[in-house]
Amino acid sequence: MYHLFSEQAKLSAMPEALHVTKTGGVVFVAYCVNDASVLDYWFKRGHIFELIEKGMLETEHFNAFPRESDVFELYRKEDIDDLMARFAAKQLHYVATDLDTNHMRDAFDALDDATFALYPKEHLAICARPDMMGLTHHRLDIFRKG
Repeated sequence: MYHLFSEQAKLSAMPEALHVTKTGGVVFVAYCVNDASVLDYWFKRGHIFELIEKGMLETEHFNAFPRESDVFELYRKEDIDDLMARFAAKQLHYVATDLDTNHMRDAFDALDDATFALYPKEHLAICARPDMMGLTHHRLDIFRKG
């Protein structure tokens, strides 16, 4: 879903993915998450007012409106839920694929071996918690075709 900006592109991609998947098969839907991108790129990196002025961010709910020239479309859980509700597919799992890794990228090189080895255990313990989903830059939803 990373590069699908138009509603038509989104509504074409999912039926095609389901069409080529046999009944009972699994479809993986990967995408960039709105909230972590707003926090990291727009606030942390100082682009917030520039993007508000360009009409790419509304400031009531902080929903972003990227353009195709930005390369990645941004989604929230409800966007994918609304899209997938139109199709015969059951959500099996959704997981945050990077979570705090992306927010701590500068610190990872400084971790000692024991701490670095412990990190994947922590990540796997929290990557499917609904309350953590807004912190991840990338998410993976897993569906079974009905």
